[in-house]
Amino acid sequence: MLSLSSVSSTAFTGLAAPRAPRADVRMASIEDLPGAGPETQGKVFDPLGLAKTVPYGSSQFEWMRTAELKHGRVCMAASVGWLISEAGIHFPGYLSKSADLTFAAVPAGVAGWAAVPMAGKMQILAACGAIEAYTEIQKPHYLNAGMPTAGSGSTKTERRKLSELKNGRLAMIAVAGFYAQSVLPGSVPMLPAGW
Repeated sequence: MLSLSSVSSTAFTGLAAPRAPRADVRMASIEDLPGAGPETQGKVFDPLGLAKTVPYGSSQFEWMRTAELKHGRVCMAASVGWLISEAGIHFPGYLSKSADLTFAAVPAGVAGWAAVPMAGKMQILAACGAIEAYTEIQKPHYLNAGMPTAGSGSTKTERRKLSELKNGRLAMIAVAGFYAQSVLPGSVPMLPAGW
């Protein structure tokens, strides 16, 4: 789903050459964006210097921040789903009556995707594409709204935005860890061997 999200959003926004920073955007430091907090001493954690590849204030930077939020949301749902699946909790009934496949018979982890019939996979991908297309056609488009700022951080809305961003980042790390452990057992020592 992650790759579908990035593919469909690039299909609507285009892959044009990077543009110069927009004139209507208040040029400030990247530290003004939500996400830099006490865990990083108030600085942006970017050890690879990826923020330098897309200039702050450009529409590509806005696209990257929006992609980060979208991927964080998907990973928050995926991490909860992965944990529930690993705990052995399943929906009652059939996933596919024609394939005689119950939800309980679907294996946990990465093997679960392989067990889903092709028609089910296509339905999942079509639903993801429809959701992505719906968000891309909203007016005004999110890339025309200007750069997000951290604000004062005193309102509930600002705290919720910051919580969503940080929880999404943690969920992306969690899903990457779950996947690594399932593909390379023992690669994440804190996770059980069966993942």
